[in-house]
Amino acid sequence: MPEEIDGKMGSKVIEKDCILYVSMKPIHIIDRSCRYFGSSYAGRKAGTYEAIKISHKPPIMVDPSNHIFLFPTLSSARPQCGWISHVHVKDFQPTAFDDTAVTFSNGKTMELEVSYHSFENQVYRTAYLRTTFQDRMGSHIPKRQEFMLYPKEERTRMIYDFILRELGERY
Repeated sequence: MPEEIDGKMGSKVIEKDCILYVSMKPIHIIDRSCRYFGSSYAGRKAGTYEAIKISHKPPIMVDPSNHIFLFPTLSSARPQCGWISHVHVKDFQPTAFDDTAVTFSNGKTMELEVSYHSFENQVYRTAYLRTTFQDRMGSHIPKRQEFMLYPKEERTRMIYDFILRELGERY
């Protein structure tokens, strides 16, 4: 979450067991995290658009192997934008002033200045992104591993048949 640190904009990073204050803006932490896992924020944002056609406040997949999916609380262009880990949201409720009280997997609750409906929409969009990518990754891993069990000549023919079959299903 954005947080002023020594007169400059930084971030309050809420982990499961601790809170860290980092002298980087949230969007820079997000971009650095994406780069650590081989992409960039712009690349992950483009990937979201390709997968689920969402361009406004898009959720992103930071790391597919660890199932790290995040969503912004506001437009990422706004300095007040914070980022939430989808897997750690356990519950969310509207408050009296149309903000959102979010309960995380560590049992702690935080009130965010985001409308309940906007927050709910972000949670659902991120779930859609997660299932889209997990379906894609889950359905392809076993198919590739199947080919390893056969001799090289047969494996080549099977891969060729597989590619033709996949292309036939898509077109």
